[in-house]
Amino acid sequence: MENVAEHVEPPNVRRHKPTVWTPAQLRTFLTFVRADRFYALYLLAATTGLRRAELCGLRWQAVDLDAGTLSVEPDTRVVVNGKAQDSDGKTDNAPRMLALDPATVAALKEWRDRQRAEHVFFDRDYLTGDRVFTWENGRPVHPDVIRQRFNRLVQRCGLPHIRLHDMRHSYATAALKAGVHLKIVSARLGHASETFTASVYQHALPGMDREAAGTIAALFVDLEPAPTGNESVPTVSESVSASEQNGQSDDL
Repeated sequence: MENVAEHVEPPNVRRHKPTVWTPAQLRTFLTFVRADRFYALYLLAATTGLRRAELCGLRWQAVDLDAGTLSVEPDTRVVVNGKAQDSDGKTDNAPRMLALDPATVAALKEWRDRQRAEHVFFDRDYLTGDRVFTWENGRPVHPDVIRQRFNRLVQRCGLPHIRLHDMRHSYATAALKAGVHLKIVSARLGHASETFTASVYQHALPGMDREAAGTIAALFVDLEPAPTGNESVPTVSESVSASEQNGQSDDL
């Protein structure tokens, strides 16, 4: 029997435009949370676009602070029925290597020193592990707790509300508008293709296209506005006549 449903084309679902912060708003937030325990986590989210599960599941073995790199591994820390648990790492996405900027490296070094001091303080009561972001006794962070903490901080600093995941969108939008190549942004985000990245961040592309138009044109044309009012621009024939009257010729 023929399945008539096979001939039905599903409706096109319009992709939701991400809510993002401007670079100035990101700077305001990071300045406000500088003294928060998880400042390094929020900074890392802003400078790499890592997902919440990737941030909470990050291990020190994947971070090379001397080289300034971070390997994003498939294993993450996710929430299932309200409980945080480590994922089994079964994914088709291979680990991706990200370069870290000096400010993020410095923040992670400061955080690592603090974490090591807490390990010494709690001694045998410290829950030994390799997670980058933990509580004072070494207990891994719960992704939902990080999200809730982020929401409270956003409310306190007075910025427009965005989700923690929107830090990722803010990072990508800022990178694209700053001129970072789409291929690089796509790779750093861990997307399957540049086409997918372009479809998600198409809201940022029109403005970039207009800026590109002006930048390219400025290389070989005068972008000053045309004269208005009673001002007149001499025609080619008028210019030639004026040159002849002044005794000038093409022989000069």
